[in-house]
Amino acid sequence: MTAILVTGISGFVGGHYTRFLLDHKNNYNIHGVSRSAPAWDFIPNKEKVLHSINFHQCDLLDAAKIHAIIKEIQPDYILHLASFSSVAQSWQSPAATFLNNTTSFLNIIEAVRLQGLATRILSVGSSEEYGIVSPDDLPLGEEAAVFPVNPYAVARVSEEYLAEVYVKGYHLEICRSRSFNHIGPGQSTQFVVSSIARQFAEIAVCHKKPVIRLGDGTIVRDFIDVDDVIRAYDAIFEKGIAGEVYNVCGGRKHSILDIVDCLSRLTQTPVTVEQNRDLLRPVDNPVIVGSYEKLHQATGWRPECSLSTSLKKIFGYWCARVG
Repeated sequence: MTAILVTGISGFVGGHYTRFLLDHKNNYNIHGVSRSAPAWDFIPNKEKVLHSINFHQCDLLDAAKIHAIIKEIQPDYILHLASFSSVAQSWQSPAATFLNNTTSFLNIIEAVRLQGLATRILSVGSSEEYGIVSPDDLPLGEEAAVFPVNPYAVARVSEEYLAEVYVKGYHLEICRSRSFNHIGPGQSTQFVVSSIARQFAEIAVCHKKPVIRLGDGTIVRDFIDVDDVIRAYDAIFEKGIAGEVYNVCGGRKHSILDIVDCLSRLTQTPVTVEQNRDLLRPVDNPVIVGSYEKLHQATGWRPECSLSTSLKKIFGYWCARVG
């Protein structure tokens, strides 16, 4: 059996990735660590899924405990998802974000190094690492300079540099991603697309006023469906080169107002947009759009899910839960 350890398994991506493994990797022994047990209201047959994995409750800041877990499992693969992943939250708690995200990763790779394991690790980073870029530089390739402009992005860049040190200095098998804004059912409303879709569901189901509240609607991002993201992670595990970094993105640009317009058309609901200044960030990247050419050339992966299909899934998820 192939052993895989998924950190942050209780989260949004962790749940979708677990479902993918159970559907496509019959010979995998799945282990997961997280501070709390999975809730996963977006996973069909949740109880069956939970009984199919080995869950280890653990704070990744506890180096001794994560060392013991890795020693017990001897994982062939580690997908490192665990993090404080909200940019907005990082502005509220910059020290906690940096210390949690960098120390958690360091504890994992140190455990692998000290035990002399040949574990293949995927360190999941973020498009936020690129910072504020010129429109002339779009779409962003992996050769573009990183210039983080928020605490979350600084932590992600630090994690990426740690991975490079451990690949070159200790010969660990670590690949890195810079994952762009992924979306899908089950994502927290801390993230803008989920928040907007929930507001549309409340209008449809709870008959609230047709008003959508958001921060800066002009912000442009490269949104990608979570199902495409997890296929990309699987492709990197299978064919990615240790030490390399790969953009995981859709190569398409949409503003936040485009998301509102698309959901308005899909639900046939005319709405008014109001700006909530509390949702504005001290510094934000106006436009982030990536190229997935390097990942495609290395693995054959390309995104498959359209934005409208993603939004239909997210809207349906929220319609079943509001009211």
